[in-house]
Amino acid sequence: MSNKKIILVLLLVSVLVISGCAADESASTEGIEEITIGYFPNLNNGQGLVGVAEGIFQEEFGDDVKVNVKTFPRGAVFMDALATDQIDIGYIGPAPAINRFLQGGDVKILGNASIGGNVIVTAGDGTITSPEDFNHKRIATPGIACSHDLVLRRWMWDNDLRMENHGGTIEHIIQDPATMIGLFEQGQIEGAAIAEPWASRMEDEIGAEVFVEWDDLPWEGRMPATVIATTNEFFAGNEEAVKTFLRAHQRVTDYINNNRQESLELMQSEIKRITDQELSLDILDRSLNRTEFTSVLDEGIMQELAEISKELGVISGDVSIEGLIDTTLLEEFLDNN
Repeated sequence: MSNKKIILVLLLVSVLVISGCAADESASTEGIEEITIGYFPNLNNGQGLVGVAEGIFQEEFGDDVKVNVKTFPRGAVFMDALATDQIDIGYIGPAPAINRFLQGGDVKILGNASIGGNVIVTAGDGTITSPEDFNHKRIATPGIACSHDLVLRRWMWDNDLRMENHGGTIEHIIQDPATMIGLFEQGQIEGAAIAEPWASRMEDEIGAEVFVEWDDLPWEGRMPATVIATTNEFFAGNEEAVKTFLRAHQRVTDYINNNRQESLELMQSEIKRITDQELSLDILDRSLNRTEFTSVLDEGIMQELAEISKELGVISGDVSIEGLIDTTLLEEFLDNN
């Protein structure tokens, strides 16, 4: 081969490599070998439950990527796991993600997963028939400045109510939803702000009443119940994996919205597998009536949640959430389908 031909071949190979025409080798080196998804065993995290049970996440990532899953009891634990690389991406209530971001954590929200699902329940014994009746009562939430707590505070403020530590008469206690049932039965609490399926379970098991329905809460029930969260670090180094997750997420969302009965059965099975508790399909069906699965995220409500956290003293300083939310990839996917 002449020198001119050798030079021409070398130039051609260089152009192919630079232009990405050697795609097969490049794609394999840019990919990931495994991904870990986090979520909670409740109805608001329906995409996590159904996506894992139906194998949709694994299908979208393919056989060459191992899909791991981890479940969590509380938002703070999820955020700690995200910060320490125990999980890569997943589903979380908006408040823990907002609070961690405003505290300087590496958090990126990529889109919404569900709205609604949160309600205010009372003991159902007739002692509370109006908002004013909450005065001098005890009300429980799963945490301070968790998503349930923030929407409760906004509802209370709209009705001129305050907790004792903010100049009011209502006593606030922190309690896991599982133990709230016993506290209601013992008369130790008169109200609670909780997510489904706990409200429907309380209605069924102890005769509790839903005092404020999900769509009567502030923002007409449009408050995000669950969002998709990852870190800037994972996003920057694994954009194709993030796109694959979002594609799977939307596929699961569509599946739930178009296959109600099958989704209920999958959620029932997954909740039992994770918590060792079997909820009836009737309870889950009523829960689903209070929950909407959608990828559309209202950023204005997210900013208001941040401001409520500051009023509670959880956050100090600037509470702008600029830089927290980037729904570009999800919106591009939705626009193309």
